Amino acid sequence: MRNTVVIASAVSALALLLAACNQEPIAEPSSDATMAASEAIAASEEPSGDASEAAQSGLAAQLDQTALGERRDPERVLRYYINALRIGDWDDAAKAWTLDAQMTPNRLAEEFGGDAGPRIALGRGDTSTAAGSIYYEAPVVLDFADGRASRRGSIVLRRVNDVPGASEQQLNWRIERMSTVTR
Repeated sequence: MRNTVVIASAVSALALLLAACNQEPIAEPSSDATMAASEAIAASEEPSGDASEAAQSGLAAQLDQTALGERRDPERVLRYYINALRIGDWDDAAKAWTLDAQMTPNRLAEEFGGDAGPRIALGRGDTSTAAGSIYYEAPVVLDFADGRASRRGSIVLRRVNDVPGASEQQLNWRIERMSTVTR
């Protein structure tokens, strides 16, 4: 089982690398294989019917607002973001982004809203450092139930590495960018 996960992870990584180079992969892994291979951090599916309103109000009450002050675990901020998107809380979802990204609730609603929001899968990412900052990059898969094309790519979080004079927000993990390609 472990070998299968490693092989599937390698295939997923190769597909993402080839997509970044504008090359087509020989065989694209399914989103299920991508999720399993990357040991998904979070996946969201919209509940349907009357269960949707109950589930959304329950999730809104459970939205982990303290994740916005996170300095150790970038995955916690990603879970917060995915849950906010899942319930259509565009204001709270926008708070997970850096101020420099100029992400607005309206932009998020345009991208993720609609009759059927996306099913979002985030894989475990890698941490790197550069010029006084720490970065966390994770693979992301967006599948839409309303007929929009699936997208795959990455999401990058950043925080300042305890630099003197840094603001509170700079010291906390925030989404810096998300880049995806249509598949």
